[in-house]
Amino acid sequence: MKKSIIFGLSAILFSLASASIAETRYISDKIHVPLRVGDGSKYRIIHRGLPSGEKLELISSNEDSGYSKVRTDKDVEGWLPSHYLQSSPAARSQLEASNKQIGELTTATKDLREQLQNTTQNSQETNSVVEELQLENTSLADELDNIKRISANSIKLDDDNRRLLESNQMLSSEVDVLKTDNARLRENKDNEFFLNGAFAVLIGVMVALIVPRMMPKRRSDWN
Repeated sequence: MKKSIIFGLSAILFSLASASIAETRYISDKIHVPLRVGDGSKYRIIHRGLPSGEKLELISSNEDSGYSKVRTDKDVEGWLPSHYLQSSPAARSQLEASNKQIGELTTATKDLREQLQNTTQNSQETNSVVEELQLENTSLADELDNIKRISANSIKLDDDNRRLLESNQMLSSEVDVLKTDNARLRENKDNEFFLNGAFAVLIGVMVALIVPRMMPKRRSDWN
């Protein structure tokens, strides 16, 4: 009795485990596969047109009847013969997928060739631009050297001009001092001439007054 209970529980657990494990299966390389309500040919067909390559979800399998319960992408559940199922897509589906992939790869290759051609053309244009920029850079470098030389000459001329201005200011100051000294000397000389003239006049007056008195008087014949 206990063994039968254990066996029954094991069967139930196995069924639940099989139902809980959802694996992906594909319709084999056939035209159409009928989908039935139960796991046998005596059950009613609920879908007549499962095409080859159809992707299905495997719910459970009955090895005794040789049928498997599956679910379609549209959530339609039913039974079909297990030998129609395989782990990989059908050959025709694989061929279609391969052809599609080849087409995509061909298009990608074409695009890559066009990109390579454009890249090569752009590279040539870039090289031309780089050469032009290098020539322009050389010209600008020569012009910069000329500007530096001109700038150096301008700075030297500016320094020389500043020195000349300073020398001119110093000379102007010296000329002003000399003019002042000359005017002072001229004033002193005029004063000296005036004093000499006044002194000469004074001497003349003194001579005119003193000399006659110093001369002896002549006696008159009448005395």
